[in-house]
Amino acid sequence: MKMTVNRIRVVVLGSPRSGKSAVVVRYLTKRYIGEYSSTGDFLYTHRVAFDGAVSEVEIMDTSNCAIRGCLGEHVRWGDAFAVVYSVCERRSFLAAAELLSLLAQTRLPSCAAITLLGNKRDLEHAREVHAEEGQELSLRFGCQFYEVSAAESCAGAALAFHALLREARALALLLPAPRRKLAAYSVSKVIGTIFGKNSKSVRKKRPSLSI
Repeated sequence: MKMTVNRIRVVVLGSPRSGKSAVVVRYLTKRYIGEYSSTGDFLYTHRVAFDGAVSEVEIMDTSNCAIRGCLGEHVRWGDAFAVVYSVCERRSFLAAAELLSLLAQTRLPSCAAITLLGNKRDLEHAREVHAEEGQELSLRFGCQFYEVSAAESCAGAALAFHALLREARALALLLPAPRRKLAAYSVSKVIGTIFGKNSKSVRKKRPSLSI
């Protein structure tokens, strides 16, 4: 019988044109839907089994949360974070860097599972962000990195999410709950000051992969 591990809450962050919703749906259903027009968040419930264990997973696909003022709530809610950008839009990459900086300053070091996802790698002719830039950014913040194509295949999204869930599950087993909570200072204060500034934090290196 497989062991059941506590629920894992995943927050998916990224700019509207990053294709993050397509990545989430591709992972959950193996279907590709190219166009989304949502002004609200979507919460998906998913049961996943791997490494001999079963996890109940909740995935929050956020929408314009910085504008709507719910970003701090999502950061407090999540156990793991997928930050998505489009390799075809440098602005979305810069937004992803800001989100990683926010997470680095509001989560206790090494207590949150974070993955940086570069989407739309199939559109090589329109690429504005090189894979090396994504790798460098992930090393700067000590998170995993994958380049995927939601349009091309479900394999990349599945591998990236399973790696994120595996790390989140390991943290849940190894660390007591208080250590996985936010740092002592105010999330809202950090959100109000971080955007437009570069983080100087350095965290340990984690694996990166272009799929």
